[in-house]
Amino acid sequence: MDYRNLLKNNLSRNLIDNIALTVYGDVANFQTVFDLIFDKDEKVAWRAAWACEKMIQKFPYFIDDAKKQQITSLALTTKHEGLRRLSLSILLSLPISSTINVDLINICFEWMVSEKQPIAVQALSLKLLVLFCKIEPDLKPELIAYLESFDSYLLSPGMVSSRKNALKRLKYNNLNLAV
Repeated sequence: MDYRNLLKNNLSRNLIDNIALTVYGDVANFQTVFDLIFDKDEKVAWRAAWACEKMIQKFPYFIDDAKKQQITSLALTTKHEGLRRLSLSILLSLPISSTINVDLINICFEWMVSEKQPIAVQALSLKLLVLFCKIEPDLKPELIAYLESFDSYLLSPGMVSSRKNALKRLKYNNLNLAV
């Protein structure tokens, strides 16, 4: 199947679902779709990331450590907001590993409060930071202090709610629930 051509010319939830079905039927196709996340055509890359996000939510084991590092690098370097959001969403869907990319932690702190970032990127950054607290308990007091220190009137209603829920989970050691 010519996934690149499909993704270049069409966009619909039905298309993404159909691509996901072909991958579920033959996991070898996942590598083909995954590689398209890094296509030079941002439209193809964004759509491939969308398809991979849906597949990874159902089958997180499709992503090994090397692919996880590629997604992390993409999140850190891309200028495309949609690719950044989908990269963070993919990372959030994966099992937590014992090592955390320090650059990712730092940029998540920055994105979480940046007015330049879409609300989805802000919220996903916060969710990742809460998950990172499971691996790195020393991060928890820093995140709590950070969340308590900035004024909520600067935040969107969605981020006010996410901040409140994150603080509740962090303070009560209930890091297993979604933010």
